[in-house]
Amino acid sequence: MAKSEQQRQKKLARKKAKDRQKKQQLVREKQRLASLSGKMSAAAAGKVLKSMVGNADQGLATVMIARQAPEGQVAVGVFLVDIFCLGVKNAVGVYYSPGQFSEMSSSLIEKHSLEDVSPGRARGVVEASVEYARTSGLSPHPDYRKVQLIWGDIEPESVEGVYEFGHEGKPFYMVGPYDDAATQGMVLSKLESTLGVGNFDFMIGGFAGSDAAFEEFGALEHFDDEPEIGDDEAAGAIVDGAVETRRIDSAD
Repeated sequence: MAKSEQQRQKKLARKKAKDRQKKQQLVREKQRLASLSGKMSAAAAGKVLKSMVGNADQGLATVMIARQAPEGQVAVGVFLVDIFCLGVKNAVGVYYSPGQFSEMSSSLIEKHSLEDVSPGRARGVVEASVEYARTSGLSPHPDYRKVQLIWGDIEPESVEGVYEFGHEGKPFYMVGPYDDAATQGMVLSKLESTLGVGNFDFMIGGFAGSDAAFEEFGALEHFDDEPEIGDDEAAGAIVDGAVETRRIDSAD
Protein backbone atom coordinates (compact mmCIF):
# COMPACT_ATOMS: atom_id res chain seq x y z
CA MET A 1 0.00 0.00 0.00
CA ALA A 2 1.34 3.42 -0.98
CA LYS A 3 2.36 5.75 1.82
CA SER A 4 -0.28 8.32 0.81
CA GLU A 5 -2.98 5.62 1.02
CA GLN A 6 -1.78 4.58 4.48
CA GLN A 7 -1.98 8.19 5.63
CA ARG A 8 -5.49 8.49 4.20
CA GLN A 9 -6.59 5.32 6.00
CA LYS A 10 -5.13 6.53 9.30
CA LYS A 11 -6.85 9.89 8.90
CA LEU A 12 -10.15 8.15 8.15
CA ALA A 13 -9.75 5.89 11.20
CA ARG A 14 -9.09 8.91 13.41
CA LYS A 15 -12.19 10.64 12.06
CA LYS A 16 -14.33 7.56 12.70
CA ALA A 17 -12.99 7.28 16.23
CA LYS A 18 -13.73 10.96 16.88
CA ASP A 19 -17.26 10.61 15.46
CA ARG A 20 -17.84 7.53 17.60
CA GLN A 21 -16.64 9.41 20.68
CA LYS A 22 -19.00 12.32 19.94
CA LYS A 23 -21.93 9.93 19.58
CA GLN A 24 -21.06 8.27 22.87
CA GLN A 25 -20.90 11.67 24.57
CA LEU A 26 -24.31 12.60 23.16
CA VAL A 27 -25.78 9.32 24.41
CA ARG A 28 -24.30 9.87 27.88
CA GLU A 29 -25.62 13.45 27.98
CA LYS A 30 -29.08 12.28 26.90
CA GLN A 31 -29.06 9.63 29.61
CA ARG A 32 -27.89 12.17 32.18
CA LEU A 33 -30.67 14.60 31.32
CA ALA A 34 -33.21 11.80 31.57
CA SER A 35 -32.43 11.41 35.27
CA LEU A 36 -33.63 13.67 38.07
CA SER A 37 -30.11 14.42 39.28
CA GLY A 38 -29.03 15.16 35.71
CA LYS A 39 -31.88 17.58 35.14
CA MET A 40 -31.18 19.45 38.36
CA SER A 41 -27.43 19.57 37.67
CA ALA A 42 -28.02 20.90 34.15
CA ALA A 43 -29.99 23.82 35.57
CA ALA A 44 -27.63 24.54 38.48
CA ALA A 45 -25.88 27.39 36.67
CA GLY A 46 -29.04 28.89 35.18
CA LYS A 47 -30.50 32.26 36.11
CA VAL A 48 -32.62 32.16 39.27
CA LEU A 49 -36.20 32.98 38.27
CA LYS A 50 -37.90 32.55 41.64
CA SER A 51 -36.96 31.65 45.19
CA MET A 52 -39.80 31.48 47.69
CA VAL A 53 -40.63 30.17 51.16
CA GLY A 54 -43.99 29.62 52.83
CA ASN A 55 -44.94 30.46 56.40
CA ALA A 56 -43.33 27.99 58.82
CA ASP A 57 -45.11 29.04 62.03
CA GLN A 58 -47.07 25.77 62.14
CA GLY A 59 -44.04 23.56 61.58
CA LEU A 60 -44.18 23.01 57.82
CA ALA A 61 -42.91 25.28 55.07
CA THR A 62 -42.88 24.85 51.31
CA VAL A 63 -39.67 26.07 49.66
CA MET A 64 -39.46 26.64 45.89
CA ILE A 65 -36.48 27.47 43.70
CA ALA A 66 -36.80 27.95 39.93
CA ARG A 67 -33.93 28.38 37.46
CA GLN A 68 -33.49 28.76 33.75
CA ALA A 69 -32.85 25.30 32.26
CA PRO A 70 -31.49 24.12 28.89
CA GLU A 71 -33.55 24.67 25.72
CA GLY A 72 -35.62 27.46 27.24
CA GLN A 73 -37.21 25.31 29.91
CA VAL A 74 -37.64 26.13 33.60
CA ALA A 75 -36.28 23.80 36.28
CA VAL A 76 -38.18 23.80 39.56
CA GLY A 77 -37.19 22.28 42.88
CA VAL A 78 -39.78 22.12 45.67
CA PHE A 79 -39.00 21.02 49.21
CA LEU A 80 -41.48 20.31 52.00
CA VAL A 81 -39.63 21.31 55.15
CA ASP A 82 -40.65 20.11 58.61
CA ILE A 83 -38.77 22.42 60.98
CA PHE A 84 -40.20 20.72 64.06
CA CYS A 85 -38.57 17.34 63.48
CA LEU A 86 -38.17 15.58 60.13
CA GLY A 87 -36.26 18.13 58.07
CA VAL A 88 -36.98 17.67 54.35
CA LYS A 89 -40.13 15.57 54.32
CA ASN A 90 -40.46 15.58 50.53
CA ALA A 91 -38.49 16.87 47.56
CA VAL A 92 -39.54 17.09 43.92
CA GLY A 93 -37.76 18.36 40.82
CA VAL A 94 -39.55 19.08 37.52
CA TYR A 95 -38.89 20.75 34.17
CA TYR A 96 -41.60 23.03 32.72
CA SER A 97 -42.16 25.21 29.70
CA PRO A 98 -42.31 28.91 30.67
CA GLY A 99 -46.10 28.90 30.26
CA GLN A 100 -46.54 25.80 32.40
CA PHE A 101 -44.27 27.24 35.07
CA SER A 102 -46.21 30.50 35.21
CA GLU A 103 -49.48 28.63 35.72
CA MET A 104 -48.04 26.18 38.27
CA SER A 105 -46.20 28.77 40.32
CA SER A 106 -49.22 31.07 40.55
CA SER A 107 -51.28 28.21 41.94
CA LEU A 108 -48.55 27.09 44.34
CA ILE A 109 -47.96 30.62 45.61
CA GLU A 110 -51.66 31.16 46.30
CA LYS A 111 -52.32 27.80 47.96
CA HIS A 112 -49.19 27.77 50.12
CA SER A 113 -48.76 31.49 50.83
CA LEU A 114 -45.25 31.59 49.37
CA GLU A 115 -43.26 34.81 49.67
CA ASP A 116 -40.17 35.96 47.81
CA VAL A 117 -36.88 35.50 49.63
CA SER A 118 -33.27 35.54 48.54
CA PRO A 119 -32.00 32.28 47.02
CA GLY A 120 -29.56 32.04 49.92
CA ARG A 121 -32.38 32.28 52.47
CA ALA A 122 -34.35 29.57 50.65
CA ARG A 123 -31.36 27.24 50.63
CA GLY A 124 -30.51 28.16 54.20
CA VAL A 125 -33.83 27.06 55.69
CA VAL A 126 -33.79 23.78 53.74
CA GLU A 127 -30.27 22.85 54.76
CA ALA A 128 -30.73 23.99 58.36
CA SER A 129 -33.77 21.72 58.64
CA VAL A 130 -31.73 18.79 57.32
CA GLU A 131 -29.01 19.43 59.88
CA TYR A 132 -31.54 19.72 62.70
CA ALA A 133 -33.14 16.41 61.74
CA ARG A 134 -29.70 14.78 61.64
CA THR A 135 -29.22 15.60 65.32
CA SER A 136 -32.17 13.27 65.93
CA GLY A 137 -30.78 10.54 63.67
CA LEU A 138 -33.20 11.32 60.83
CA SER A 139 -32.35 11.55 57.13
CA PRO A 140 -34.08 13.70 54.48
CA HIS A 141 -36.43 12.36 51.82
CA PRO A 142 -34.62 9.96 49.41
CA ASP A 143 -34.95 12.38 46.48
CA TYR A 144 -33.46 15.29 48.42
CA ARG A 145 -29.88 14.56 47.34
CA LYS A 146 -30.94 14.68 43.70
CA VAL A 147 -33.19 17.72 43.84
CA GLN A 148 -30.78 19.80 45.96
CA LEU A 149 -28.32 19.86 43.06
CA ILE A 150 -30.42 22.70 41.62
CA TRP A 151 -28.91 25.07 44.22
CA GLY A 152 -25.58 25.03 42.39
CA ASP A 153 -23.21 27.65 43.82
CA ILE A 154 -25.90 29.57 45.76
CA GLU A 155 -24.46 30.24 49.20
CA PRO A 156 -26.86 29.30 52.01
CA GLU A 157 -27.67 32.11 54.43
CA SER A 158 -27.81 31.58 58.16
CA VAL A 159 -31.40 31.34 59.40
CA GLU A 160 -30.48 31.36 63.08
CA GLY A 161 -33.00 33.51 64.91
CA VAL A 162 -35.32 33.51 61.90
CA TYR A 163 -36.70 30.00 62.30
CA GLU A 164 -37.13 28.01 65.49
CA PHE A 165 -36.24 24.38 64.92
CA GLY A 166 -38.07 21.93 67.14
CA HIS A 167 -41.01 22.92 69.34
CA GLU A 168 -40.62 24.16 72.89
CA GLY A 169 -36.98 23.18 72.90
CA LYS A 170 -37.13 19.65 71.52
CA PRO A 171 -38.04 17.69 68.39
CA PHE A 172 -41.78 17.34 67.87
CA TYR A 173 -42.91 14.62 65.46
CA MET A 174 -46.43 15.28 64.17
CA VAL A 175 -47.77 12.37 62.16
CA GLY A 176 -49.07 13.27 58.71
CA PRO A 177 -51.91 11.51 56.89
CA TYR A 178 -49.43 9.58 54.72
CA ASP A 179 -47.20 8.41 57.58
CA ASP A 180 -48.13 4.74 57.88
CA ALA A 181 -47.38 2.53 60.88
CA ALA A 182 -43.99 1.52 59.47
CA THR A 183 -42.94 5.14 58.98
CA GLN A 184 -44.10 6.12 62.45
CA GLY A 185 -42.25 3.19 63.98
CA MET A 186 -39.05 4.05 62.12
CA VAL A 187 -39.15 7.70 63.20
CA LEU A 188 -39.90 6.86 66.83
CA SER A 189 -37.16 4.24 66.92
CA LYS A 190 -34.63 6.77 65.58
CA LEU A 191 -35.73 9.43 68.06
CA GLU A 192 -35.60 7.06 71.03
CA SER A 193 -32.22 5.56 70.12
CA THR A 194 -30.63 8.96 69.39
CA LEU A 195 -32.24 11.26 71.96
CA GLY A 196 -33.64 8.96 74.61
CA VAL A 197 -37.16 8.66 75.98
CA GLY A 198 -38.57 11.98 77.22
CA ASN A 199 -36.43 14.15 74.98
CA PHE A 200 -38.92 14.51 72.12
CA ASP A 201 -42.68 14.73 71.62
CA PHE A 202 -44.97 12.78 69.31
CA MET A 203 -48.49 13.62 68.19
CA ILE A 204 -51.05 11.68 66.15
CA GLY A 205 -53.32 13.79 63.98
CA GLY A 206 -51.13 16.87 63.94
CA PHE A 207 -51.41 17.35 60.18
CA ALA A 208 -54.54 17.76 58.12
CA GLY A 209 -55.41 18.05 54.44
CA SER A 210 -54.59 16.18 51.24
CA ASP A 211 -52.14 16.45 48.37
CA ALA A 212 -54.79 17.83 46.01
CA ALA A 213 -53.20 21.29 46.01
CA PHE A 214 -50.11 19.88 44.30
CA GLU A 215 -51.77 17.83 41.57
CA GLU A 216 -50.84 20.42 38.95
CA PHE A 217 -47.20 20.31 40.05
CA GLY A 218 -46.97 16.61 39.22
CA ALA A 219 -46.34 13.34 41.09
CA LEU A 220 -46.20 14.96 44.50
CA GLU A 221 -47.14 12.92 47.53
CA HIS A 222 -47.27 14.32 51.06
CA PHE A 223 -46.88 18.00 50.17
CA ASP A 224 -50.20 19.38 51.31
CA ASP A 225 -50.42 17.98 54.83
CA GLU A 226 -50.31 21.43 56.45
CA PRO A 227 -50.81 21.38 60.25
CA GLU A 228 -53.65 23.29 61.86
CA ILE A 229 -52.08 24.15 65.20
CA GLY A 230 -54.14 26.51 67.32
CA ASP A 231 -57.55 25.28 66.09
CA ASP A 232 -59.26 23.68 69.07
CA GLU A 233 -61.44 21.62 66.74
CA ALA A 234 -58.49 19.96 65.00
CA ALA A 235 -57.66 16.44 66.10
CA GLY A 236 -54.48 16.36 68.12
CA ALA A 237 -54.05 20.13 68.04
CA ILE A 238 -52.14 22.15 70.62
CA VAL A 239 -54.51 24.46 72.51
CA ASP A 240 -53.12 27.20 74.77
CA GLY A 241 -49.88 25.31 75.23
CA ALA A 242 -51.61 22.07 76.27
CA VAL A 243 -51.84 18.98 74.12
CA GLU A 244 -55.03 17.00 73.71
CA THR A 245 -55.14 13.30 74.51
CA ARG A 246 -54.32 12.14 70.97
CA ARG A 247 -50.73 13.26 71.40
CA ILE A 248 -48.41 10.58 72.75
CA ASP A 249 -45.41 11.99 74.60
CA SER A 250 -42.23 9.96 74.32
CA ALA A 251 -42.02 9.77 78.09
CA ASP A 252 -45.22 7.69 78.27
